[in-house]
Amino acid sequence: MTRSAAILLAVLASSACHPSRGGRAAAGPITVTHAVLPAPASTAEASAFLVVANSGSVPAVLRGGSSPVADSVRVHRFTGGLMQPAGAVEVPAGGSLRFAPGGLHLMLEGLRRPLAIGDTVSVLLIFEPGGAVAVRMPVLNYTDAVSEIPLR
Repeated sequence: MTRSAAILLAVLASSACHPSRGGRAAAGPITVTHAVLPAPASTAEASAFLVVANSGSVPAVLRGGSSPVADSVRVHRFTGGLMQPAGAVEVPAGGSLRFAPGGLHLMLEGLRRPLAIGDTVSVLLIFEPGGAVAVRMPVLNYTDAVSEIPLR
């Protein structure tokens, strides 16, 4: 391979990847990554996407959370084309759970102020066992937010 071909391949490879802009936090065996909040179309509620990993030897249950910008933070899921509260969800021991469009996601309900692209939102997630994980989520446009979530 010529030097110019190698440089071209390196440029193309780096342009296809970008560093994660999503929030990251950990406490005990729980790690939260790729935490993002698409700029909401509504002034009443917003969804949040993330990945939760559990390196522990027992399952962890996400009960919900809280945020200074919302009255409540609850787990929701799409079922049969409808968004429904999911209650608590289990993150398997040694496994992970993906919160993404069309599936599980967090709903920040009763927004206390408008959220705009460029804002950062603090969310405290409550796990049993494992306590709480505080994560800061950037507010991104929808396309950028979705691109932060790994496909698997």
